[in-house]
Amino acid sequence: MDLLLTIDSRAIGRAAAQAAVAAALLLTPIAVGTSAQAAPITPAPTAPAPVTPPPVTAPPVTPPPVTTPPVTPPAPTPRPCFPGDLTCNGGRTPDGYGPDGRDQAGYDRWGYDSFGRDRNGFDRDGFDQSGYDRSGHDRWGYDRWGYDSGGFNRAGFDRWGYGRDGFTQQGCARDGHDRPDADHAFCEQLRKRPSTGSAG
Repeated sequence: MDLLLTIDSRAIGRAAAQAAVAAALLLTPIAVGTSAQAAPITPAPTAPAPVTPPPVTAPPVTPPPVTTPPVTPPAPTPRPCFPGDLTCNGGRTPDGYGPDGRDQAGYDRWGYDSFGRDRNGFDRDGFDQSGYDRSGHDRWGYDRWGYDSGGFNRAGFDRWGYGRDGFTQQGCARDGHDRPDADHAFCEQLRKRPSTGSAG
């Protein structure tokens, strides 16, 4: 009997639950209907449909070509030279002089070549290849025209033919006081000629 009561109580509970659900379903339209009559239903604003942009495809990225800079080998450093080492730097010492004591241009440490002349062409005494110094005089003091710094040539006469004593070879004097043995006719002609700088 207990079994029947248990089955019946389950069936009763199930039937009561089904009746409650059916009543709720029946009453819902009435409640919705009365609330619909009380206030009009305004439709909710609709949001615009979202616009989806087309998918963006990035262009393929190609890396720039890698260029390697040209490799320049470092300049060779000359090895240190020692005195007497003729194989170092072409046989030249670090200061640029070879075993003969001359640089690549052929000048020694004092600036003279193998002929004894400096870079300007003057020898150790100061004379050029023609035998004249920088002032234009030779070793005996005469210039290229044969006159010394006093204006006299090797024979002792100046450019007008007068000697250091003031007389020409013919005995003529500048001031007219000729020697007694002078060629007086020549002396008069000499004084009449314009001074050209030649001895006549």
